[in-house]
Amino acid sequence: MDEKDWITLQLLAQEKNITKTADRMFISQPSLTYRLQQIEKEFGITLLYRGRRGVEFTEQGTRLVEYAKEMLVQLANIKEELRSMEGKVQGTIRLGVSRAIALYKLPDLLKQFLELYPLVDFTVKDGLNVDLITSVFQQEVQIGIVRGDHPWSGAKQVIDQETIGVISSHPVKLDSLVEQPRITYNTDPALIMVIDNWWKSNYSKPPLVTMHVETMEIAKRMVQRGLGYAIMPSIVMEKEEELTQIPLRDVNGKPILWTTWVLYRQEFMELATVKAFVDFIREHYQST
Repeated sequence: MDEKDWITLQLLAQEKNITKTADRMFISQPSLTYRLQQIEKEFGITLLYRGRRGVEFTEQGTRLVEYAKEMLVQLANIKEELRSMEGKVQGTIRLGVSRAIALYKLPDLLKQFLELYPLVDFTVKDGLNVDLITSVFQQEVQIGIVRGDHPWSGAKQVIDQETIGVISSHPVKLDSLVEQPRITYNTDPALIMVIDNWWKSNYSKPPLVTMHVETMEIAKRMVQRGLGYAIMPSIVMEKEEELTQIPLRDVNGKPILWTTWVLYRQEFMELATVKAFVDFIREHYQST
């Protein structure tokens, strides 16, 4: 097996479909099938079965996919290490970024960083904070930018804090929220818990949820049309938007804050690319 085989197995595990995997590899389906058969002969195993819902890996096949994933991570790490030995900030940075940061902040951050370091490339994985932390731990990504407080034993730094508030298209009073239509959305469980705990400490009745949507951005668009209010972090409040926001406060009257962290494994700071990006993002937020 070589790098191409590792990539093939990883893509097939994602797609669970021979045809789609072949398309992504820019090879024919018969060529992919032949290569999978060769891998089976090399290891003396059955890799997978084909069913109505696509391919399913055997126990041995699943372990080989895990091996392929580990080897691709190690290969990426050694490539970056060798590039760093040249003393230049060049190569690929693997980022894991929360969806809100990816939507509202990351494009400008990457643009500014690339103006300083044009020889750097990025791969970006967005998702739920818990999944991103796992990706940093397993070295699938080198740097994680996550929100909320989560267990992490590696290096981490606070880079930003924002309020969480009730947003609406017109002024509302907190004591009338129980009767007002609320729009909810899918988001990180940690944020849902913070909002739910605030609600329970202020109201004896559940909210009047009249709409549930897939993302925070969709919920914001619904709020803009006057279809209800939503409770979300202030990152969504772009300056040009005419929305009102009432920050949530705890029992002591202090604003409830949603923290953004940058996480990484300390050994990755030996890579010039990783160190440059961590230093850049820390300085960027300190200056804003």
